[in-house]
Amino acid sequence: ETGPAFAESKSLPDCAVTSAKSHGVELALFRALMIHELGETPLAAPCSFYEAAAANLATSLNSQHGDRWGAVSLFIHGRVLLDDPVVERVRTIYESK
Repeated sequence: ETGPAFAESKSLPDCAVTSAKSHGVELALFRALMIHELGETPLAAPCSFYEAAAANLATSLNSQHGDRWGAVSLFIHGRVLLDDPVVERVRTIYESK
């Protein structure tokens, strides 16, 4: 089903969207990472979690010169791992949206 209810279940709370935008983080990438971190409906975390996650992802993206998958690895592991299956899962979520 691809109606509004389905689309809504894939969305982030307003404060998460605001956090991603305020840190200049690509919303689709942030959404994929939050789905990986929190599950298929990433709506239950407090706004402070999304704010910290967006800031962390922005820092990771800057240090990786915009390489989104290097940044995701850095976000998840604290260092860049090559050919990481966890990053591939986030990439699959990202590419399926």
